[in-house]
Amino acid sequence: MLSLRFCLALGSALVGFATNGHAHENHVESHSYEIPSEAVVIGEGAFKYRLIPGWAQHNSRQITLGEGKAIVEDSQGRIYHLNGSADHCVVVLSPTGKLINAWGNFAPSAHGLNIVTEGDREVLFISENCANGRIYKTSLDGKRLMTVSCPTESGLYPDPSMFRPAEIVPLPNGDFFVLDGYGSDYILRFNQEGTFLSAFGGDLGEGDARLSHWGPHGANIDWADPERPVLIVGLSDQEKIKRFRLDGSHLQTIHLPGSNPRDIYFHRDHLFVPHLGDDWPKTRNNPGYISVMDYDFNIVANLGASSAVYKDGHLVRMTHNQHAFHHPHGILLASDGSLYVVQDASNKVWPMKFRPLD
Repeated sequence: MLSLRFCLALGSALVGFATNGHAHENHVESHSYEIPSEAVVIGEGAFKYRLIPGWAQHNSRQITLGEGKAIVEDSQGRIYHLNGSADHCVVVLSPTGKLINAWGNFAPSAHGLNIVTEGDREVLFISENCANGRIYKTSLDGKRLMTVSCPTESGLYPDPSMFRPAEIVPLPNGDFFVLDGYGSDYILRFNQEGTFLSAFGGDLGEGDARLSHWGPHGANIDWADPERPVLIVGLSDQEKIKRFRLDGSHLQTIHLPGSNPRDIYFHRDHLFVPHLGDDWPKTRNNPGYISVMDYDFNIVANLGASSAVYKDGHLVRMTHNQHAFHHPHGILLASDGSLYVVQDASNKVWPMKFRPLD
């Protein structure tokens, strides 16, 4: 097997080749992946980032992580890393990588993490994607404030084990959407007390209003027009992004060949979309990458992949050109401009931290 350092060098040399096919014959397997020890640079154009080697990795002497799932920042700049540990699914870090706290033995299948401001406090929502999964609302130090289980009252779940939520999307009035991306692919709306209100997606509606499996994995709301907000949904294994009105009316489907969109993030007047892998799940060792899109959903930069190419108005299938990543699953665009990346099926590594290049 090729060494990681050799693969990184080879990827830099074959950027152009990677547009039409994988630049590498061999890929690092999940159990042997290591974060690069050099300050590698990812991205292109105005979206270039340099890795801070070794960030937070010294904490492995104190605790062992599970696989990386999600990462958020609170108003004080503290970093919350959600991982697949049955002992502490939430690890709290300082921007310098110092371990502050670790908690969360109640959600061994934690998958989604969202931070929400409620009045004068911030809370976390943890989505657990096991069979008959749950949504936990907690304080920043792990006190459970609310638990939401399968909404059997909806009539959509004759088998509660088919409720396996990927994450939530908060609304300003306290309501929130739940993306059942590992279960029945519905997008379900709840009020702030956790009462089921409505649903769309899954097998509801017609045509593109439906969501097939594996479907809604991550999403965000575009509030550019406050009177007509738009829910933007990443459909992981479908290689698509879909846009909906909040009532579930389908607006648009964006095809992204070679992608695996895991979530949608707004930053620097663009959308950042992490892809777990290219050609996933057919090829499970392809390292994945991050796309930066404008608000017309044109890809203006790829981080860890070749530049996007459009032919006759259609996106040519994308592929990686570096081995910096191994399955980016969640990202954080922090208040100081830093980019944090957490990775699934990646040998349980610590988050990666990048700084933007001037």
